[in-house]
Amino acid sequence: MPDRKKLKIGDKIRLLKVPEEDKVQREQEIAQGVEEPGWTADTIERIIAQDPVVEVYTIDDFERPWFTCDIMVNGELETHTLAINEDDSWEMV
Repeated sequence: MPDRKKLKIGDKIRLLKVPEEDKVQREQEIAQGVEEPGWTADTIERIIAQDPVVEVYTIDDFERPWFTCDIMVNGELETHTLAINEDDSWEMV
């Protein structure tokens, strides 16, 4: 399993799949009738489909690396900023 604490600003990673915790959250939100359930999981699926290679742009005070990326959603460009989880959902490029 890759170690997110070893990532540095400028490192590139490839997103491989939606993290399990995000899938579980989506299922719970669907069951609860939440508006726009599974936003994070859906966004990660779109990123993977469009361009799964992202670049670490910052590391927060809790040593979590973050990336920003642009994706097309319903014909419009959206910018998303997400933290990189410590699991097997990504790999170094």
